[in-house]
Amino acid sequence: MLRRTRRTVTVAAIVCVATSVAACTATSDADVPPTIAAIMDQPLYDGGRWGMSVIDIDSGETLIAVNPDDQFLTGSTAKVLSVTAALDLLGADATFTTPVIAAGTVGNGILEGDLILRGSGDLTLGGRTLPDGTLDVPIFDHYDANVLPGLATLTPEDPLTGLDDLAQQVAVSGIRTVTGDVLVDDRLWDPVVLDGVPISPIVVNDNLVDIVFTPGQEVGDPTTARSRPETAAYSLANRVSTADADSGIDITITERDGILTATGTIPLGVDPVVQTYQVPEPAAWARTLFIEALARAGVTVEADPVSPSSATLPPSSELDQATPIATFTSPPFSETARLINKVSHNLGANQLPLLLAVQEGERTLEAGLARQMSVLEAAGLGPDDVVIADGQGLPGNRITPAAMTSYLVSLTGAPYFTTFLESTPILGVDGSLANVLPEGDPAIGSAHAKTGTLVGPGTDTPYLLETKALAGYLDAASGRHLAFAVFVNDVPITEVQAVLQANADLGAIASQLFQLY
Repeated sequence: MLRRTRRTVTVAAIVCVATSVAACTATSDADVPPTIAAIMDQPLYDGGRWGMSVIDIDSGETLIAVNPDDQFLTGSTAKVLSVTAALDLLGADATFTTPVIAAGTVGNGILEGDLILRGSGDLTLGGRTLPDGTLDVPIFDHYDANVLPGLATLTPEDPLTGLDDLAQQVAVSGIRTVTGDVLVDDRLWDPVVLDGVPISPIVVNDNLVDIVFTPGQEVGDPTTARSRPETAAYSLANRVSTADADSGIDITITERDGILTATGTIPLGVDPVVQTYQVPEPAAWARTLFIEALARAGVTVEADPVSPSSATLPPSSELDQATPIATFTSPPFSETARLINKVSHNLGANQLPLLLAVQEGERTLEAGLARQMSVLEAAGLGPDDVVIADGQGLPGNRITPAAMTSYLVSLTGAPYFTTFLESTPILGVDGSLANVLPEGDPAIGSAHAKTGTLVGPGTDTPYLLETKALAGYLDAASGRHLAFAVFVNDVPITEVQAVLQANADLGAIASQLFQLY
């Protein structure tokens, strides 16, 4: 997923002294085919650094090796590592159950005490679940709406499904009035914020407020806007206007005192544009939404749904022993893995090491990353091969091309391999690889692979393409089964649109691998 980083990254650029791939990369005996070298030698990548490893899975033969033992920023190819570690240690069939506890006494339909909603790490809480139990995974998800303006879509499922289900269960239990408060227990793991996003065990609508803007009939007209979910948690002040049809989408959303103010413009004649606001306090967000769900179910809560709660959560050990009055269970983790990999869902990926920590009675990101590293070590990877800092692939994550392909080969023998393979985007078909090949390209459908992108501030140019990466499996035209990893790091760029060209170029490299091998 394209994600602009919020920090200044030290550039470890290796500058080539010649313009040809052969002169500026450390190749092994496996040479780079001319058609692939031509892609890598484009002026766009002057000053950048390439790494590549391509292996025939069946024979073990290395077909291409470019800087195979140098570490590269992973970008979201790190999700290959975090998702497979979770499949290994949690299991593809693992589910997450979100309980509601009544802390107090119940008589005549009145709870003299508090209702407590406990976060379990359920990434969707029913908000994407289809009737067949699978998750609705679009090509361009609302999670990317702000970095892919105009492309993202909202899934039609109600993001409040899980909370409404829990609220109805509370009503069925006989509770009609709560004299105390509604509390959200988000203490499953120690607080973690990554890339400005709280990694919480309670997630409703990806902890985003969706705002959909529709242009007016003429240039200068105000736009119309609606937010989802509709809630008292935030009100909306829409100051976005309609601009010329040739203009771009330029929207800024700020928050103050519970008011989301949207300013900027969208072009005349475009389809409705989705933008999002990242909720800074997921527990408070979930509390308001749950109180509103209880009201819809006929349960009155005397506490203010918006004002911060003054009540105190009981000790976790006490709640662990309590019998829930309501529970909501997620689809199997295989579905969460598919969501994370197909749309490159950063929040979901960052939950994974924390869930691994909790599984072992630990609470920290560091403990979870150590468990994830144990899976990589069992596959033969060490600190010279890989460094992991989170689940999503922020700048602290590095891997060598040879280590990535070695790990991909090792996964083919894992009992969860098919689940993992099916979770990844298909070249030219879906997810983050849906649009990387031109119509009619012979390689469409031939690869399952994970993309990775990091863009940060440049030194001599406005931006730096810190990494563009692609790693996965490809069934070549000849019938050979390949594991491949391609990275380009430290590319100075003048406009963010250059990222789209890099994305297409890595798709073109994959297409050449299909045709040549």
